[in-house]
Amino acid sequence: MKAKIEFEYQVDPFEFNARKVSQWIIKVIQQYDKKAKTISIVFCDDAFLLELNKKYLQHDYYTDIISFPLSADPIAGELYISIDRVKENAKKFKVDDSIELLRVIIHGILHFIGFKDKSAVDKSAMTDAEEQALKFYKDEFLKTDHYFDQVYDLVRCIPKGRVCNYGSIANYLSLGSARMVGWALNQLKGDVHDVPAHRVVNVKGELSGRLMFGEGGKRMAKLLRAEGVLVKNDKVQNLEQYHWDPEEGVE
Repeated sequence: MKAKIEFEYQVDPFEFNARKVSQWIIKVIQQYDKKAKTISIVFCDDAFLLELNKKYLQHDYYTDIISFPLSADPIAGELYISIDRVKENAKKFKVDDSIELLRVIIHGILHFIGFKDKSAVDKSAMTDAEEQALKFYKDEFLKTDHYFDQVYDLVRCIPKGRVCNYGSIANYLSLGSARMVGWALNQLKGDVHDVPAHRVVNVKGELSGRLMFGEGGKRMAKLLRAEGVLVKNDKVQNLEQYHWDPEEGVE
Protein backbone atom coordinates (compact mmCIF):
# COMPACT_ATOMS: atom_id res chain seq x y z
CA MET A 1 0.00 0.00 0.00
CA LYS A 2 1.47 3.31 -1.09
CA ALA A 3 0.76 6.47 0.86
CA LYS A 4 -0.92 9.22 -1.13
CA ILE A 5 -1.03 12.85 0.01
CA GLU A 6 -3.21 15.02 -2.24
CA PHE A 7 -3.43 18.81 -2.31
CA GLU A 8 -6.36 20.75 -3.76
CA TYR A 9 -6.74 24.51 -4.14
CA GLN A 10 -10.10 26.19 -3.67
CA VAL A 11 -8.11 29.44 -3.60
CA ASP A 12 -5.51 30.82 -6.01
CA PRO A 13 -2.42 28.56 -6.02
CA PHE A 14 0.53 29.83 -4.02
CA GLU A 15 4.16 28.82 -3.54
CA PHE A 16 4.09 25.48 -1.78
CA ASN A 17 6.47 22.51 -1.94
CA ALA A 18 3.99 19.66 -2.07
CA ARG A 19 6.69 17.00 -2.43
CA LYS A 20 8.54 18.00 0.74
CA VAL A 21 5.37 18.43 2.77
CA SER A 22 4.06 15.05 1.59
CA GLN A 23 7.27 13.32 2.64
CA TRP A 24 7.20 15.14 5.97
CA ILE A 25 3.61 14.09 6.71
CA ILE A 26 4.34 10.46 5.90
CA LYS A 27 7.46 10.40 8.08
CA VAL A 28 5.70 12.07 11.03
CA ILE A 29 2.94 9.45 10.83
CA GLN A 30 5.57 6.71 10.75
CA GLN A 31 7.17 8.14 13.89
CA TYR A 32 3.96 7.18 15.70
CA ASP A 33 4.13 3.61 14.35
CA LYS A 34 1.27 4.16 11.94
CA LYS A 35 0.96 4.14 8.17
CA ALA A 36 -0.58 6.69 5.83
CA LYS A 37 -3.08 5.73 3.15
CA THR A 38 -4.84 8.59 1.34
CA ILE A 39 -4.95 12.06 2.88
CA SER A 40 -6.54 14.97 1.02
CA ILE A 41 -5.63 18.51 2.04
CA VAL A 42 -7.85 21.25 0.64
CA PHE A 43 -6.78 24.89 0.80
CA CYS A 44 -9.82 27.16 0.90
CA ASP A 45 -11.00 30.56 2.19
CA ASP A 46 -12.93 31.64 5.28
CA ALA A 47 -16.32 31.53 3.57
CA PHE A 48 -15.84 27.98 2.30
CA LEU A 49 -14.69 26.67 5.67
CA LEU A 50 -17.42 28.54 7.54
CA GLU A 51 -20.06 26.73 5.50
CA LEU A 52 -18.44 23.38 6.31
CA ASN A 53 -18.32 24.33 9.97
CA LYS A 54 -22.03 25.18 9.98
CA LYS A 55 -23.10 22.16 7.94
CA TYR A 56 -21.13 19.39 9.61
CA LEU A 57 -20.27 20.71 13.08
CA GLN A 58 -23.10 23.19 13.69
CA HIS A 59 -20.53 25.87 14.57
CA ASP A 60 -21.17 29.40 13.31
CA TYR A 61 -17.66 30.82 13.52
CA TYR A 62 -14.42 30.99 11.58
CA THR A 63 -11.73 28.39 12.14
CA ASP A 64 -8.41 27.59 10.52
CA ILE A 65 -8.93 23.86 9.99
CA ILE A 66 -11.57 21.16 9.94
CA SER A 67 -10.54 17.51 9.84
CA PHE A 68 -12.58 14.54 8.69
CA PRO A 69 -10.90 11.25 9.68
CA LEU A 70 -11.82 8.28 7.48
CA SER A 71 -9.50 5.58 8.81
CA ALA A 72 -7.33 5.35 11.93
CA ASP A 73 -4.68 2.90 10.71
CA PRO A 74 -3.75 3.14 7.96
CA ILE A 75 -4.53 6.83 8.32
CA ALA A 76 -6.90 8.33 5.78
CA GLY A 77 -8.91 11.51 5.91
CA GLU A 78 -9.59 15.01 4.64
CA LEU A 79 -8.25 18.31 5.95
CA TYR A 80 -9.82 21.64 5.00
CA ILE A 81 -7.65 24.66 5.76
CA SER A 82 -8.60 28.33 5.52
CA ILE A 83 -5.69 30.26 4.06
CA ASP A 84 -7.39 33.47 5.30
CA ARG A 85 -7.18 32.23 8.91
CA VAL A 86 -3.61 31.01 8.42
CA LYS A 87 -2.51 34.47 7.29
CA GLU A 88 -4.37 36.21 10.11
CA ASN A 89 -2.90 33.89 12.74
CA ALA A 90 0.57 34.26 11.26
CA LYS A 91 0.30 38.02 11.84
CA LYS A 92 -1.11 37.47 15.32
CA PHE A 93 1.67 35.09 16.37
CA LYS A 94 4.32 36.99 14.39
CA VAL A 95 5.47 34.00 12.35
CA ASP A 96 5.94 33.42 8.64
CA ASP A 97 2.81 32.40 6.71
CA SER A 98 4.51 29.22 5.48
CA ILE A 99 5.41 28.09 9.00
CA GLU A 100 1.91 28.76 10.29
CA LEU A 101 0.49 26.74 7.39
CA LEU A 102 2.76 23.83 8.26
CA ARG A 103 1.65 24.06 11.89
CA VAL A 104 -2.01 23.90 10.88
CA ILE A 105 -1.40 20.99 8.51
CA ILE A 106 0.44 18.94 11.11
CA HIS A 107 -2.20 19.84 13.71
CA GLY A 108 -4.76 18.09 11.53
CA ILE A 109 -2.47 15.13 10.93
CA LEU A 110 -1.89 14.77 14.68
CA HIS A 111 -5.66 14.62 15.17
CA PHE A 112 -5.72 11.73 12.71
CA ILE A 113 -2.93 10.05 14.66
CA GLY A 114 -4.98 10.31 17.85
CA PHE A 115 -4.06 13.57 19.57
CA LYS A 116 -6.84 15.60 21.20
CA ASP A 117 -6.96 19.28 22.16
CA LYS A 118 -10.01 19.74 24.38
CA SER A 119 -8.42 19.69 27.85
CA ALA A 120 -5.42 21.71 29.01
CA VAL A 121 -3.34 18.53 29.25
CA ASP A 122 -4.33 17.44 25.75
CA LYS A 123 -3.61 20.90 24.32
CA SER A 124 -0.15 20.88 25.88
CA ALA A 125 0.61 17.45 24.40
CA MET A 126 -0.66 18.59 21.00
CA THR A 127 1.48 21.74 21.10
CA ASP A 128 4.58 19.75 22.04
CA ALA A 129 3.93 17.31 19.16
CA GLU A 130 3.45 20.21 16.73
CA GLU A 131 6.73 21.78 17.80
CA GLN A 132 8.60 18.48 17.45
CA ALA A 133 7.16 17.95 13.97
CA LEU A 134 8.03 21.49 12.86
CA LYS A 135 11.57 21.10 14.16
CA PHE A 136 11.83 17.84 12.23
CA TYR A 137 10.69 19.62 9.06
CA LYS A 138 13.20 22.43 9.49
CA ASP A 139 16.04 20.01 10.25
CA GLU A 140 15.32 17.50 7.49
CA PHE A 141 13.58 19.40 4.71
CA LEU A 142 14.95 22.93 4.77
CA LYS A 143 18.58 22.05 4.16
CA THR A 144 20.02 24.54 1.67
CA ASP A 145 23.13 22.60 0.67
CA HIS A 146 21.45 19.89 -1.42
CA TYR A 147 21.12 20.24 -5.16
CA PHE A 148 18.23 17.76 -5.54
CA ASP A 149 15.64 20.47 -4.93
CA GLN A 150 17.20 22.67 -7.61
CA VAL A 151 16.84 19.81 -10.09
CA TYR A 152 13.25 19.09 -9.05
CA ASP A 153 12.24 22.75 -9.25
CA LEU A 154 13.66 23.04 -12.77
CA VAL A 155 12.04 19.80 -13.95
CA ARG A 156 8.69 21.15 -12.74
CA CYS A 157 9.15 23.94 -15.27
CA ILE A 158 9.32 21.61 -18.29
CA PRO A 159 6.04 22.23 -20.15
CA LYS A 160 3.65 19.40 -20.87
CA GLY A 161 4.39 17.96 -24.29
CA ARG A 162 8.07 18.92 -24.16
CA VAL A 163 11.23 17.16 -23.00
CA CYS A 164 14.61 18.25 -21.67
CA ASN A 165 17.86 16.34 -21.34
CA TYR A 166 20.08 15.70 -18.35
CA GLY A 167 22.95 17.77 -19.74
CA SER A 168 20.83 20.86 -20.33
CA ILE A 169 19.56 20.74 -16.77
CA ALA A 170 23.08 20.22 -15.38
CA ASN A 171 24.45 23.11 -17.43
CA TYR A 172 21.67 25.47 -16.42
CA LEU A 173 22.21 24.67 -12.73
CA SER A 174 26.01 24.64 -13.07
CA LEU A 175 26.19 21.13 -11.63
CA GLY A 176 29.05 20.02 -13.81
CA SER A 177 27.71 16.55 -14.64
CA ALA A 178 24.55 15.17 -16.26
CA ARG A 179 24.92 12.13 -13.99
CA MET A 180 24.12 14.32 -10.99
CA VAL A 181 20.73 15.09 -12.53
CA GLY A 182 20.10 11.40 -13.18
CA TRP A 183 20.98 10.55 -9.59
CA ALA A 184 18.56 13.18 -8.25
CA LEU A 185 15.71 11.93 -10.45
CA ASN A 186 16.40 8.31 -9.55
CA GLN A 187 15.53 9.15 -5.94
CA LEU A 188 11.94 9.78 -7.01
CA LYS A 189 11.53 6.10 -7.91
CA GLY A 190 9.24 6.95 -10.81
CA ASP A 191 6.79 9.06 -8.78
CA VAL A 192 5.77 11.86 -11.17
CA HIS A 193 2.91 13.30 -9.11
CA ASP A 194 4.79 16.48 -8.29
CA VAL A 195 7.97 16.26 -10.40
CA PRO A 196 7.42 15.24 -14.07
CA ALA A 197 10.68 13.30 -14.33
CA HIS A 198 9.34 11.40 -17.35
CA ARG A 199 10.01 14.57 -19.39
CA VAL A 200 13.77 14.16 -18.95
CA VAL A 201 15.59 12.11 -21.60
CA ASN A 202 19.21 11.75 -22.66
CA VAL A 203 20.87 13.97 -25.24
CA LYS A 204 19.80 11.62 -28.06
CA GLY A 205 16.17 11.64 -26.94
CA GLU A 206 16.39 8.10 -25.57
CA LEU A 207 14.29 7.19 -22.52
CA SER A 208 17.38 6.13 -20.60
CA GLY A 209 15.64 6.37 -17.21
CA ARG A 210 12.58 4.39 -18.25
CA LEU A 211 13.10 1.42 -15.93
CA MET A 212 12.48 3.46 -12.78
CA PHE A 213 8.92 4.25 -13.95
CA GLY A 214 7.77 0.65 -13.82
CA GLU A 215 5.72 -1.52 -16.17
CA GLY A 216 8.91 -3.09 -17.46
CA GLY A 217 10.15 0.26 -18.69
CA LYS A 218 7.02 0.98 -20.74
CA ARG A 219 5.32 3.52 -18.47
CA MET A 220 7.64 6.43 -19.29
CA ALA A 221 6.77 6.22 -22.98
CA LYS A 222 3.07 6.00 -22.12
CA LEU A 223 3.28 9.16 -20.02
CA LEU A 224 5.03 11.07 -22.80
CA ARG A 225 2.63 9.86 -25.49
CA ALA A 226 -0.30 10.95 -23.31
CA GLU A 227 1.17 14.46 -23.45
CA GLY A 228 1.49 14.39 -27.22
CA VAL A 229 5.18 13.48 -27.52
CA LEU A 230 6.01 11.08 -30.37
CA VAL A 231 7.95 8.12 -28.97
CA LYS A 232 9.09 5.07 -30.91
CA ASN A 233 11.36 2.28 -29.72
CA ASP A 234 11.98 4.11 -26.42
CA LYS A 235 13.22 7.23 -28.18
CA VAL A 236 11.62 10.64 -28.74
CA GLN A 237 11.17 11.20 -32.47
CA ASN A 238 11.77 14.62 -34.03
CA LEU A 239 13.61 15.64 -30.87
CA GLU A 240 14.12 19.22 -32.05
CA GLN A 241 10.34 19.70 -32.11
CA TYR A 242 9.85 18.63 -28.49
CA HIS A 243 13.08 19.74 -26.83
CA TRP A 244 12.77 22.44 -24.16
CA ASP A 245 15.85 24.45 -23.21
CA PRO A 246 15.85 26.00 -19.71
CA GLU A 247 17.29 29.11 -21.30
CA GLU A 248 13.90 29.64 -22.99
CA GLY A 249 12.77 30.96 -19.66
CA VAL A 250 11.91 29.63 -16.24
CA GLU A 251 8.96 31.20 -14.47
